[in-house]
Order: sequence, then C-alpha cells, then structure tokens
Amino acid sequence: MHYVNYFSTIYHFNLPFQFRHIPVQILAKHMNDGRINQLPLFLGEPAMEFLWDFLNHQEGPRLRDRLSHGEIDLLEFPREAASQLLAFSTVLVLRCAGEEELSAFKEEAAIKGLFRLAEGYSSRCHPAFQLKKQVLSCGKSIGSWPLLPFPEDLSREAARLEGNSEANACNSLITKILHELFHHMPEDHLAFRDLVGPPTGKWPQLLAELCNIHIPTLFCPRGVLEVLVVLRSISAQCQRVSSQVTTSLQLRHRQWGERRLRSRQRQNYVRMLNSIRLLSPVLYLILLLIALELVSIHVIQRKGTQEHQQYLKFLKSILQYTENLVTYTSQEKNKWNETIGLTHTALLKIWTFNKKKQMLMHSA
Repeated sequence: MHYVNYFSTIYHFNLPFQFRHIPVQILAKHMNDGRINQLPLFLGEPAMEFLWDFLNHQEGPRLRDRLSHGEIDLLEFPREAASQLLAFSTVLVLRCAGEEELSAFKEEAAIKGLFRLAEGYSSRCHPAFQLKKQVLSCGKSIGSWPLLPFPEDLSREAARLEGNSEANACNSLITKILHELFHHMPEDHLAFRDLVGPPTGKWPQLLAELCNIHIPTLFCPRGVLEVLVVLRSISAQCQRVSSQVTTSLQLRHRQWGERRLRSRQRQNYVRMLNSIRLLSPVLYLILLLIALELVSIHVIQRKGTQEHQQYLKFLKSILQYTENLVTYTSQEKNKWNETIGLTHTALLKIWTFNKKKQMLMHSA
C-alpha cells in the first residue's frame, strides 16, 4: 500500500493545522516565536544529528519530505533504514520511561548496545561528512596512480624531459606551500609539522587523520554551508581529474602494448607521464588544503562581509583551476603540457593568498 493512499490523508487532513509543521520545528534551533528549542537540550546532539540525517538532509533519505509527499511505498521501504529507525525509536522511548523501567531494560546487552550507538552517533548525511568522504575517496584514487603500469622505456624518456623550468617552479611552490600548511596542523598532529616536503608515503594517513577530526554540524549557519558547497565542488573536480588520468593511463598502456600508438600519440603519452608527476602532489596539496579548512570551517562566521567574499573568491579561483584541469586532461583535449602552466598560475594564487593569512586555518 502506498503511503499516499493512507498516511497522507492523516498528515494533511486529520491533524489540526498547527501540528502539520511540527517535523520542521523539532529540528529547528529556535521556535517560531523566537524561543530556543528545548528538544535538542533534552535529546542531545547525537540524537538531533540522527533526526536531521533521516528526516531533513538533502543527501539523506529525507523521510519527512518523501512521506509527506507520498513518494514512499511502504512495501519497498529499505530494511536497513527501518531497523535503524526502530532502534533509535526504542532508545527514545526508554529515555522517556521511568527510572524503574529504564533500569530494568538497561541491563539487557542489546539495549546497552543501542544506547552506545545512539549516544555516539554523528551525522552521515551532512555536507561536511560528505566532503570528508570525497576527500578520502579522491586521495585513494590518486594513490593508485603509481600502481598503474608504466612502460619502462617511456618512463625513462619522460624523466629526461622532466627538467622543465615551469615544472621546477611548480615543485618549488608546492614545497613552500606545504611547509606553511604543516604549521597549521592541529596540535595532536605534531608529527606532520616536521615535514619539509610532500609526505609521499603518508598522504593517506594524513588525510585520514584530518578527516577523522570531529566537526560540529548541528544547526550549521548559512555561511558555513556556502563554503562547504564550494569545497565539495573543488573536491569533485579533483576526483574527475584523477578518474580521467587513470582511464587515460590504462588506455595508452594497452595501446602501447598492442603497438597501436602512432608517433604523435607516443609523444603525447610521454607528455602525459611527465604531467602526472606534477599533478599528483598538486591534487594532494588541494585535498590537504580542503581538509585543513574543513577543520576550521566555523571560523568563517568571524569574518566580515568583505573578507568573507574575498575568501569565497579565492576558493572559486581554485575551483576554476580544477575545472580547467578536467577539460585539459580529458581524452578529447589531451593538453598535458598546458596543465603545467595552468598549475603554476594556480599555485601562485594559493601562495599569495596564504601569505595574506586569510585562510580559515590562520584564524583558528
């Protein structure tokens, strides 16, 4: 039976008007009359995060919206989602029960487990969590590049051409920027502060540790969400570049092995191998920048209007760079040499903005 056939009747017609918007109000920080909503204080942040995930976040199941609009067939309702809702509801019921009933149930191992899960819950559907997933996924994708096959003779040829002056300037900027960023690592990541160059073998560990830092996500103000949108767009473009590089490397290696590469394609293959030696640390650098800014994301609320706009303009310039990289590294364009000049310009922008101390990490 479709929800619209039965439940929407209750929702829209049988309930008094003032109760139809209760699902919206219980998730709000303030009530319609301006008073602070007391439910978060009673339930606690983890429970509110759960409600936001299941009822309201755009990338969650959005049960409130979909149920009220009759978009869910109860016979096809996901078993996992139903189990989680049932478990959470059980915890809520027990928390509202008397001390005697609660004490009796709390002795049960299953109930203890449910309480532990509920009390330790953090958002899985908030844009900040989704950004962390993107960063880690992209880092993993870039980390697979060295595992892809490289023809030995072409790799040697690419290495001989690596002494490009603009590429060397890029590598120098990467080292300088990383040195500055490492100074802003959180206090409990002091081991990374001593690094003086790209942490080649430690990138996955570094990104994972930064993404594991808890970020308050309940009742995020608009300014924070606005920054998250741009950071997620940058991360998504980095992922597209990595995917395109992986596909191109696999294709060219297969064509090389089958002796199907013409002279011009062979030269382009060499340029690609040369270019990705630079793109790998650059993309990792951008992911590190995103992760560090995410840790300090709430600092954006302390910036004035002009400073806020300058910061967004800087982020959008990085987004423009990654979008151009997507175009240049596509199989239709194959502009591998051009990525070096593009990267040099982007690194200069990052270095200049970093020297102004206007990033979020500088004020954290």
